[in-house]
Amino acid sequence: MMFQELKVNGIVLPRPDDDLSFKNAKKKEEYETEAGTTQVSVTRVSKITVSGDWTVTGEWLAKFRAWERASTVTVACFYPSETELSDHECQLSIEKEEHIRYSRDLLKVNGLYKISVKMEEL
Repeated sequence: MMFQELKVNGIVLPRPDDDLSFKNAKKKEEYETEAGTTQVSVTRVSKITVSGDWTVTGEWLAKFRAWERASTVTVACFYPSETELSDHECQLSIEKEEHIRYSRDLLKVNGLYKISVKMEEL
């Protein structure tokens, strides 16, 4: 699912390389009644997980690293059932980081990096 806008701590993120993955956790409980039948209860837990890949400059990589070091970040995204941005307190982690291009034109930012990021609501 592609978000129209994704913010971390109020900063709009650049467009990801591919569609972002958006997951909403579900909790499933099974229990047996006194009559011996099995009942199933599925509860939607409003904890989201957003993950995606970005190709970024060193400047953006520094921002992602700072957010990763922080205990929590505020992620604002369009929730599928709502028409406005909703805020979620998440923990951001960089799953994969690869230096893909060194450029003399980008000496100040040290080239380009390919990163995979996961933002998981606490």
